[in-house]
Amino acid sequence: MTNQKTEITRMVMSVVQSPDSDLVETALREASFCFVKLPSSGGFLFEKNVTFLIACDHKSESKVKELLSAAARKRISYVAAVMDNTPFPMIIPAETMVGGVTYFSMEVEHFEEY
Repeated sequence: MTNQKTEITRMVMSVVQSPDSDLVETALREASFCFVKLPSSGGFLFEKNVTFLIACDHKSESKVKELLSAAARKRISYVAAVMDNTPFPMIIPAETMVGGVTYFSMEVEHFEEY
């Protein structure tokens, strides 16, 4: 059992790309936030992701958002795209944005730890 100094009133669910998950985990651990890390996949390009469930209070939610945005940045990646309307299929590199954070914030009405 953990010894909580603050009342848990918010649960933040954030989805980050797998390469950013170690930085996010380190930042949350250094800031002493309680969290759970779950592997996930899907979305655009079916990339591997990590979903973090983070417990906090109303006051520290902005700190969680700052940590996540600093640790998981958007970046440019290249994917193979097929060019249409050509006599034979041509594959060209297409630039796309990946990374960043998908952020959900929910109010916690009841919380038990057993």
